[in-house]
Amino acid sequence: PIMKKILILCCVFIISLTAFIYHTQLLTLLQLFEKQSMEMPLLAACILILLKIISTTLGLPGTPLTLLAGSLFGKFLGTLIALIGNTLGATSAFLLSRYIMRDYVEKKFLPVYPKMKAYDDKLKTKGLSTVIALRLIPIFPFNALNFLFGVTGLSLKKYITGSFFGMIPGTFVFVYFGESLRMLSAFNIVCAIMGILLLTYLGKLF
Repeated sequence: PIMKKILILCCVFIISLTAFIYHTQLLTLLQLFEKQSMEMPLLAACILILLKIISTTLGLPGTPLTLLAGSLFGKFLGTLIALIGNTLGATSAFLLSRYIMRDYVEKKFLPVYPKMKAYDDKLKTKGLSTVIALRLIPIFPFNALNFLFGVTGLSLKKYITGSFFGMIPGTFVFVYFGESLRMLSAFNIVCAIMGILLLTYLGKLF
């Protein structure tokens, strides 16, 4: 556990240092993408969705891309774009877990999240409502849940439908946060942070 924490701290330090050193280039890249989103919004949206799919499938944090969606496209269109990317990425991770990485997920993920076994029967009988509840109130980390669902008896149709509708509140809050950061509105930023804290509190309470 100590080595794991040290490794995480080293990764955070390296990423932060890289962002600090190349902040000018990163800002320029962001400005170019912002210009692209205004001139060719459909292409920019497709690129953002593709990046969301790739990051989710690989189990990488997708929050920065969700914030970017809000910054570039606003809270409503940004939410739709982020939702499409999240849903397609989550579906890709689900299929990867079920048909290719099943043994690995069962050995590596289930021991870390043993409570998931308690939901297996519910996922077979009340799959749609259970997925919506688990997505709505994040008991498990988003990326881990994508892979964990793959080793259950849940049908693909219920997984996709439940994931899409269950992710709406959380996605909207982070997209709204991204839009607020771009607008530099203190009130909107506080509202977004309160929404994030509320979802986190509900998850822990549940």
